Amino acid sequence: MAEVFAGFVAGYALALLSTPLVAIAIVRMRARSPVLARLFPQGMSATPLAVILHGALFLFWTALGIVLGLLLLAMRDSGAALGSLNGAFTLLVVGLTLAVIAPIAIMLRPVRLAYALPGRLEQLRRSAGQGASCATNLLVRLAVLRHK
Repeated sequence: MAEVFAGFVAGYALALLSTPLVAIAIVRMRARSPVLARLFPQGMSATPLAVILHGALFLFWTALGIVLGLLLLAMRDSGAALGSLNGAFTLLVVGLTLAVIAPIAIMLRPVRLAYALPGRLEQLRRSAGQGASCATNLLVRLAVLRHK
């Protein structure tokens, strides 16, 4: 049962860490997005947004931690591998992490190239308005903002 409690505590820690990051990202993006500008007007404090986000992220991360803790409890008798006491669980967590991170890394590829090649940012900025996907437009805008 200690595995489940550890999952809950790890989920709560992730909720505490991710709340300010997500709140700041939303506040910064509201200037560029008409939907976010309507949801969170310019004069609105970020505190109510952070409270709502913390509630949602608390539920999400702790639920995920509890589920992973239950999986670890169910896989208790699997053998050691990869420098871990539970190789099967380690492979499961690595696989889940790659399944979540890989699509993000693929979407960020144009932005990574923009940072690597100085002239590429202007080319991406021009092409973003010409039928590019919404995710690509958002990533290009974020890259332009960071470059300024």
